[in-house]
This record gives sequence, C-alpha cells and structure tokens, in this order.
Amino acid sequence: SAKMPLQTQKTEEFFLKIFKVAILIFMALALVAVIVLGLNVVIQGTKSAREPAPAQKAPEKDVSLDDLKKFLLKDDAKDAPAPESPPKSVAPTLSYLEDVTQLYRCSVEFGKKVGAETEAEDNAAAAQRVEALRAQIESFAKEGQRGQPWVKSLTTFTCSALADPAIIAMRKEGKVKSVFFPVLNFHMAAWDGIQSEKSRFEQAERDRVEKERMEEEQRIAEARANAVFSATAAGVAFGIFMLLALYLLGAKIESNLRGLDQSLAEIAQRQRTL
Repeated sequence: SAKMPLQTQKTEEFFLKIFKVAILIFMALALVAVIVLGLNVVIQGTKSAREPAPAQKAPEKDVSLDDLKKFLLKDDAKDAPAPESPPKSVAPTLSYLEDVTQLYRCSVEFGKKVGAETEAEDNAAAAQRVEALRAQIESFAKEGQRGQPWVKSLTTFTCSALADPAIIAMRKEGKVKSVFFPVLNFHMAAWDGIQSEKSRFEQAERDRVEKERMEEEQRIAEARANAVFSATAAGVAFGIFMLLALYLLGAKIESNLRGLDQSLAEIAQRQRTL
C-alpha cells in the first residue's frame, strides 16, 4: 500500500514533465513569433511611397512639308478657297503684323519665281492687302490654343513651302492652280491635329502619374495596417510567452515547496522513531 502513493507520484511527475515540455515548446514558438512579427513591424513600418516617374512631355512634331506636297496634288486641294474668317468680335489691332508682312513678302517672291502675272502694287495697296491678311490670321490665332506659337509656325512653314523647288515646279507645270491658301489650310489642320495629339498624350501622362501615386498611397496604407496587425499579434504572443513563463515559475516553486514538505515530514518521522 506504501508503493501506491509512490507510483502515483511518479506517474504525476511523468505527465507533469510532458506538460512542461509542451509548455516550453509553446514558449519557444511564441518567442519566435514575437521576433518574426517584430521584424515585420519594422519592415512594414519603414516603407515609404515611391514617387512615380514624372509626366513626360509630348515629343515635338512639326508640320510635314512632304505631306503638304501630297495634299497639294489631291483634287480637292487644287482649287482650295481661302479659309473663311470667323466673325470679328473686337476692333482690329496690330497683332502679328511682322509675321504677316513676312508671309506677304514670301508670297510675292513665290509669284515672281513661278512667273505669275501680277499687277504692280503701290505701298498703299500692299499695306491694305497685308492688313486684310493680318486680320484674318489674327482671327484664326484666337481659336483654340493657337496664339503666337501657331502664327510663328505658320509663317516659317509657309515661307519654306513657297521657297521649295518641288512646289515651285508643281505650280509652273500647272499641277496645282493655287498654293498660298491651300498651304494655309493644310498647316491649320495639321497644326490642330498635332496639338490635339499632344494634349491627349500629356493628359494620359498626367493620368498615369495620378494613378501610380494613388496605387503607392494604397500600398503604404496596406503596409501600415499590416504593421499594426503584426504589432498586435506580437504583443499577444509576448503576453502568452510571459504567462507560460510565470506558470512554469509557479510550478517550480510549488514543486520545491512539495519537496520541502516531504523532507520536513521525513525528519519529523525520524525524530518520532528515535
């Protein structure tokens, strides 16, 4: 009968050891979780938004002189009328006078090169013709976003076209009946097309930058949420680790006290036997 308590005690101690080993394993796992989650908090918390690549400007593109030559040979361009001016809403000014004067001189030089029969104009008639053309150019420049850049481009392009040997030969050979106003029509349409394409390109670039910036903000927000979750989980794991450690400490104290009680009982029994 004395062996039964001893055997029961050994069985209890065996299962207690198994339980303690299990607790140590859970403590080790909790400690590893604290370390891993802590590292994740640092990694996620230090992430910063990457600035997207700046919006690119549209590539520069000029009105093509080769496309103009093809345009002039089309049936619908041979007798192209002068472009109609929109109604004037303001009093005439001297805007673009220098550019228009240059256009007029280029047209006069072109007429001489192709042998066109023109009546000699005095200064007053020439000034009147320049003013009529200037008013027309000014009205077109006010449309959309043309302005001064369009007038400069028109002047440069038209003078280049009127001085081009191939276009001069086309006019001399009668392949085209008129050149000046068809060139104006062509440049206006081509310029507007280039500017529209440029606007679409740059708008797409601005949209891209905005989209990438929003995606970066979303990524950082998710990283911050991940860091908060990891910090919470790390705190829970650390709390479990400390609770298990306290339990083991308490179990150790209880085991020591039990051993002390047994020792005191044995001493008391020996003294009684004596």
